[in-house]
Amino acid sequence: MKKRYWPIFIIVLAMVAMLGLLSFIQGRMNAIRVENHLTDVDPLENAPPLVAFTSVALGGFRGLLGDWLWLRSSKMQDEGKYFEMVQLANWIVKLQPRFTGSHAFLAWNMAYNVSVTFTNFEDRWRWVKRGIELIRDEALEFNPGDPELFRQLGWIYQHKMGKDLDDANRYYKTEFAKEMIRLFGDYYGQWEIIQKAPLEENKLKAVLENKPDFWNILAANGYKNFLEFEQEFRHLAVIPEKVAGQLEEAGIKETVELCLRHRWMVNKYRLEPKWLLKLNKRYGNLEWRLPEAHAIYWAERGKEKWHSAIDTFKRLSCDRMIFQSLNNAFQMGRLVYLKDIEHLEMTPNISLVDAVDKAYRDVQEYYEESHVEGAYVNFLVDAVVCLYKFGEKSKAKEYIDKGRAMNPGRFKLNLEEFVLHELAEDMEAASYQHAQGTVQGYLLQAYYQLAIDEQETAESYVVIAKQLYDHYQRFVEGTEKRRGLPPWEQMQKTSLMIAKQRFPEPLARRLEELLPRSNEKFIPAAGEIEAPVVK
Repeated sequence: MKKRYWPIFIIVLAMVAMLGLLSFIQGRMNAIRVENHLTDVDPLENAPPLVAFTSVALGGFRGLLGDWLWLRSSKMQDEGKYFEMVQLANWIVKLQPRFTGSHAFLAWNMAYNVSVTFTNFEDRWRWVKRGIELIRDEALEFNPGDPELFRQLGWIYQHKMGKDLDDANRYYKTEFAKEMIRLFGDYYGQWEIIQKAPLEENKLKAVLENKPDFWNILAANGYKNFLEFEQEFRHLAVIPEKVAGQLEEAGIKETVELCLRHRWMVNKYRLEPKWLLKLNKRYGNLEWRLPEAHAIYWAERGKEKWHSAIDTFKRLSCDRMIFQSLNNAFQMGRLVYLKDIEHLEMTPNISLVDAVDKAYRDVQEYYEESHVEGAYVNFLVDAVVCLYKFGEKSKAKEYIDKGRAMNPGRFKLNLEEFVLHELAEDMEAASYQHAQGTVQGYLLQAYYQLAIDEQETAESYVVIAKQLYDHYQRFVEGTEKRRGLPPWEQMQKTSLMIAKQRFPEPLARRLEELLPRSNEKFIPAAGEIEAPVVK
């Protein structure tokens, strides 16, 4: 080859090498874009006109505009312009509807970073809700089967609302419970009936084919169409009283209300009754008015999608969310709702204990994770104590036996001694005031359980209070004049008096009504309440 052709040959060779390298890099970039949903492989479903327009008209410039909006959003947050930031987040979702990572981050930012900048609990709850709605109502609208969105939504329910890391934690749970009470109405737990109800308007028409009165009733009451009527139903959470009476006379009120609640559950909250039935069958009756059940719901939905070998870590994160949320539901996942006095309270859901136990063992077996053992032992300790406190002594015995099989040294005491040791661990080092407060706390809890008509649980709290009382009195024997507690009957009287003063008036009245019909151990002997003798 002549020397004059060498430069041309080298240039051609370099171009071929660069084209090969470019092809490799482009392939990798395309894979990353698909993996992170940065390109629309499939057409968007249910996309509103604005989203469809931006997807087509802006083309590749959507990314540049999206980057600018991200920078603008960060600046808005730094300046405390949170409401403007929400609007920008809405635009980002519409510009990049497939980029689920951005939706998850924006939701997390609102639920965590923005919410804690407010001191008012109501304001905090508004931002936590907005974070949930961004994923549930917007991101899932464009990506209905994305497991990462399921997992992120479950995390907000489990961690932000379920844990006690935020001062407003109990406020979140209470407000969420109120929201779910509105959603389910008088049909809570009747998932099979709700599932069979019509979900589409045309199916409701088919069911009411021989009863055209419904549409006449709507027109007579000024509703332009079914959707307008549905909108008012969701605002009130009940069928308007006048319409309800007319539907009752026509014999179709229940059919219409079940349809409305079914649509509300599925179309707004994306809660499918078949999944609620499935999870209740698997774990026991979950409390769907509390966040722990919703964390399990979304983790299960995500876990179902992640089944291949490459998704092991993501599947594990869902499994952890499930058994941790189950454990939280066991410890404080039962809602006591007294409708007549509008009283809400969260208590342990001891019926879930076997489901929690199985979830821990399944995870250990599937992933062979030894570090789960420590969490499992802690669960067994909590289970024994909680079951004993709620009067389930035979079940508590079953779980202390499981503990002995796994860790004989930790569970070497008999059942009564073990529970008392766990509860009284701090009593011996406690001051007189702390010891009295602990015993008094169990007595107050006993009177509370009695007021909500949970007599067996109330009796268990009295028994534990007496055991702690006796244990402390034996410990201070010889110094009882200086450190001893007041007489047992006097502590009962004091606790009953405090309960009547502290309880909301409707609850205090219920306690007064139930006391005469209760076990005599709740009624202290008559006499004056004396001040404790401390010398």
